[in-house]
Amino acid sequence: MSPTGSPGAKAAKPTKPAQPWVVCRNAPPTPFEHPQWVPDSVVGGAKLGVSGVIADVGPGVAPPPEVYDVSYVIADLDSGEILAAKSPHAWLRPASTLKTLTALTLMPRLDPRTVVVASDDAQQAAGSRVGILAGNRYTVGNLVDAMLMFSANDAVYALADAAGGYDKTVALMNDTARDIGAHDTVVVDPSGLDEGNQRSSAYDLALIARDAMRLPAFRAAVVKRDAVFPGGKDKQGKEWKAFHVYNINELLRHYPGAIGIKPGRTDRAQHTFIGAATRGGRTLVVAQMGSVTGSWRPTAALLDWGFANADKVTPVGMLVAPGEAGPATPQPSLTSLTDGSADTPSEPATATGTPAPAPLTASGSAPAGADRTSLVAVSGAGALLTAAAAGLVIRHRRRRRQTSEGPS
Repeated sequence: MSPTGSPGAKAAKPTKPAQPWVVCRNAPPTPFEHPQWVPDSVVGGAKLGVSGVIADVGPGVAPPPEVYDVSYVIADLDSGEILAAKSPHAWLRPASTLKTLTALTLMPRLDPRTVVVASDDAQQAAGSRVGILAGNRYTVGNLVDAMLMFSANDAVYALADAAGGYDKTVALMNDTARDIGAHDTVVVDPSGLDEGNQRSSAYDLALIARDAMRLPAFRAAVVKRDAVFPGGKDKQGKEWKAFHVYNINELLRHYPGAIGIKPGRTDRAQHTFIGAATRGGRTLVVAQMGSVTGSWRPTAALLDWGFANADKVTPVGMLVAPGEAGPATPQPSLTSLTDGSADTPSEPATATGTPAPAPLTASGSAPAGADRTSLVAVSGAGALLTAAAAGLVIRHRRRRRQTSEGPS
């Protein structure tokens, strides 16, 4: 007998409650702690020193679209006017967008026809690789294409060797960043891997991209859809044929008028991106950091907003010219006004004795008990010294260490 009391009748299945639609996303990265700056000293303008969305849209103009990025900048590539931004000077890890600075630093110094013999160390680079073979010969032009189109870390290290070595390249990149006003940027590894206190900001990435796009060879490389990369012979004597390298920047395939520039991704940085496009005689650049999606669509939405409203909004800041701006001035801290006997505990020191930057809390405030004087010490020359010392250790393990740096 069935539960209904009728012979042969089937029992009704219990109804399951409706389940909510759950979308899982990675947690966005937390910016490094940095000092509060004197507003008038903030690079690019006083308005850029705050957190959150910054836009002066006026009546009847829609605000910028909401995106998942922790930080972004929308700017006119030619005039340097910043149309809108979100936490533009937040210190975040740049991932492979840092290769834009690598290119800006090395391309003017290296003849694209120069032949480079690849080292074992370069061949064994961690993360994304084009597949160079130790002992084989490649031109600087081949390596630049692989670095900018395919985000190849092995190509980066081969270029660094051609420029005088890993340490010299890191020093040159830090000098270049400082010279153009990218004072949020500290370089530890020229490939963009998550090493030490390596960091940048959306403001700096837009600034770096603007200067890099003034180099005709850079501009030509980042817009290429594919290029032929040479083959060679491996240590077992096997011959490898030349092959095509494709540009991994999806904006080029999906957004009309796109002209570059560079994506990036690591576990700690999440997704970073610099994009540029031309429409109606105007070229805009968008720099994004800390995205959890990696999609080209948020970039397209920011660009669409910029093109639609560039003549309707009041710029909130400027991308400075090289040599125009020094680093921002930290505001005096409470401890600096005392006799030095404050009982606030200091942060743990790094191997060089310089306090490491503590991450922001979810609210954007410093952790309880943080020593503000120590945080100030991280900025400027202190951070660069930390990066340089860290580089001496990291260079011996950077390539073989397993990392989650993806193809971007």
